[in-house]
Amino acid sequence: MKTIVFVRHAKSSWTDTAMSDYERPLDSRGLHDAPLMAGRLKNEGCDLQLLITSSANRAKTTAKYFAEELRLPLEETRDLYHGMPEDYLARIHELNEDIRGVAFFGHNPGITYVANMIEPDCTDNIPTCGIIIARADETYWKDVDLNKMELVALMYPKDGGHV
Repeated sequence: MKTIVFVRHAKSSWTDTAMSDYERPLDSRGLHDAPLMAGRLKNEGCDLQLLITSSANRAKTTAKYFAEELRLPLEETRDLYHGMPEDYLARIHELNEDIRGVAFFGHNPGITYVANMIEPDCTDNIPTCGIIIARADETYWKDVDLNKMELVALMYPKDGGHV
């Protein structure tokens, strides 16, 4: 059994219109929600060994809160900056077999597309700092398919729990 978690970055700031999309920081709500959701994920008891984040500032900052709370290593990749489902799947297929669980930090619309591939029509939108927890029965990471995963939970900052 493999555990795969997908996290949309926390709410980002749009106050500096001259700043590039890639460099946008978290806003005050994002700075509140990221540690909150990191704690909620920790309480779920997911068996994770690695976190992989988009290298965009808002995703990287969100992931750092999770890495600190979960005490896990964090890798950065530009591949997940506005990543689509195939980008996440490519990273999944490259994982070392010693890893039993992984969390990815990325952006919409890709994260919402991933959720709906795992469980068709489960959501119109994964909100900022929303979490998708899924499991795959495959023995090897190279065999994992988003369409064959089991949706375990959708967690949102505003709901206080699961959807």
